[in-house]
Amino acid sequence: QWDDHEVTNNWYWEKRLDADQRYKEKSVAVLAANDMRAFLEYMPIRQNPDNRDRIYNKFSYGPRLDVFRIDMRSYRGPNSENTQTQPGSETQLLGSDQIRWLKQSLLASDATWKVIAADMPIGL
Repeated sequence: QWDDHEVTNNWYWEKRLDADQRYKEKSVAVLAANDMRAFLEYMPIRQNPDNRDRIYNKFSYGPRLDVFRIDMRSYRGPNSENTQTQPGSETQLLGSDQIRWLKQSLLASDATWKVIAADMPIGL
């Protein structure tokens, strides 16, 4: 699965690497786009023909098991002090499109077992 260390440690889209001399490219958004392309070219994952950059998806193993693979890195808010008292753009992990897709897909699934494969530990 996609990990935040594929780009740089604890990356997020708006992060800048101006002080880090190891990187010639200072924009994490540019690095992330390049790394996502390399990831998708290298990893044998099923891609969405309508959006090839989207890595969250569902696949079935017969009628009893649906696996929902989510992407908890690409749509999250920027790293912060985590002192927010209300949900907002800084507290997002999945993004609105992905969470809508996940809810609709889970409701539409007739599988006996529904497994959500996440790339970070979550407590529900």
